[in-house]
Amino acid sequence: MNSIDREIKVLYLGPKSRGGVYTSDLDEQSNAAKEMGAEFVIYEGSSDGELIEALKDADVAMNQGHGIDPKLFTQMGNKGRCKGLVSFGHGYDGMDINSAVQNGVILANTASFGTEEVSNQTMMHFLICSRKFVLHDKLVKNGTWTREYLSPMGHIAGQTFGIIGLGDIGRAVARKELAFGMNVIGYDPFVSSWDAKEYGVEMVGSPQEIAKRSDYVSPHTYLTPTTHHMINSDFFELMKPTAYLINCSRGPVVDEKALIKALQEGMIAGAGLDVFEQEPIEPGNPLLTMDNVSVTNHYASYSEVAWSRANTQLGEEAMRIALGYWPMSLINPDVRNTVEPRKSAVSWEVMVTERDQ
Repeated sequence: MNSIDREIKVLYLGPKSRGGVYTSDLDEQSNAAKEMGAEFVIYEGSSDGELIEALKDADVAMNQGHGIDPKLFTQMGNKGRCKGLVSFGHGYDGMDINSAVQNGVILANTASFGTEEVSNQTMMHFLICSRKFVLHDKLVKNGTWTREYLSPMGHIAGQTFGIIGLGDIGRAVARKELAFGMNVIGYDPFVSSWDAKEYGVEMVGSPQEIAKRSDYVSPHTYLTPTTHHMINSDFFELMKPTAYLINCSRGPVVDEKALIKALQEGMIAGAGLDVFEQEPIEPGNPLLTMDNVSVTNHYASYSEVAWSRANTQLGEEAMRIALGYWPMSLINPDVRNTVEPRKSAVSWEVMVTERDQ
């Protein structure tokens, strides 16, 4: 027996820059709604006024790069039919968490879908930097066969890799660095030392200690007011001149001007970057011409398998919210204090079983 006692409507919000059907992944993203007998609607409007009207007629919204004005939250949650918003991706950049909590809007994302991909991208940049690949690839392709520029080059095994943020991705990076024989240290105010010990990480008390001790520094944090420019000129002054920065998290976690200055002045040895403060990166950005900097275009989370998982997770989390469950990837836990009680988050298979009982 289907447990839905009224028609459930899921509203899909795609990128504002593309009208109509926004992604070839819609079939996967809509599967959960269809399996539960809900209606899946693609938002076709262009103004905030049109979106407010659409939200009045939906139980939950799915967001893939649409851009959300915080004032929309005043029409959702405790003040409207639409109880939550699920966003595609790991972070929650640009979300007004406080406004969502105040208005009883449940926010979720697709965290963990690209854990292996992002950690692999981190490892790739780490190896490129450690072996000075950018420089030597350029030299060989330009007809120069020399070992003149090898030193200094670290041994890797026995060196120290510092991780800021020990969530799913940070722990995956730690696991892979340990396999290289590295000492891994971590900073995360929300992770206990005894938990970190289980996955071989020595916890430290501050980001500054990460800077001082590490041969490689890799942040894996959300972008928040606290983490914005966490890695700045003061941080670079503490790093070893032979150390590298690897950033596959969020661009603004690093003060890019300070990074460029640190590289130009030899304060650090180099950097591996998948993200930047401004994206797409400006063609004239000095980082693009540095032989000790590897760059990729913010695709660390991508593989066909990972994005398929994210599409499925997006749909399932939306249906959890619509059917009165908590989502598994809740990003504003304080909202538990401002909404009516809900059923605990359960697996999709359990939800389907409960529906049929």
